Amino acid sequence: MARFVYRLQKVLEMRERKVKEQEQVVIEAKKFLAQAQQKVLAKQQEIRSAQQSMHAGPHTLLAMHDRFIHRSMQELEVLEQERHQAERRVVEEAKRLIEYQAEMEALVKHKEKAYDEWKAEEKRAEMKILDEVATQRFFRNKLAKAVEDAEDLEIYRAEHGGDVPEGMGAF
Repeated sequence: MARFVYRLQKVLEMRERKVKEQEQVVIEAKKFLAQAQQKVLAKQQEIRSAQQSMHAGPHTLLAMHDRFIHRSMQELEVLEQERHQAERRVVEEAKRLIEYQAEMEALVKHKEKAYDEWKAEEKRAEMKILDEVATQRFFRNKLAKAVEDAEDLEIYRAEHGGDVPEGMGAF
């Protein structure tokens, strides 16, 4: 019995690699997003600390605190934009991963269907061989029975002088 060979196996393997690579891209995008969120949180904490120290510090440093907070707020806006870009990238990469997984799943189902068809064809071929063997066996047995009947007929003729009773005669 021959073994099953899927003719699109290389394509399936390529799609599996594509899915694994895309999973890594999604993981990296999520790591980048987490880092961006940490930077935003750190900057927010820095601004809060500066605002608290501004109230507790001397009034001569108010202008400097104000400039620092203003610059920190601008940096925070940039960091939040980076975070939003990272979120969009995660969503895009996740969608791409889902597409790749769907493509791979379609090929897996195609492979299963091809395997089932191959299995059915192998079974049909095996049944054909078994039918042929059974047919040959039937005709061999029939021939052997005919030869045996002919021998019995010859023996009977030899013993009874050539007369053959009705029903035992010609074939």
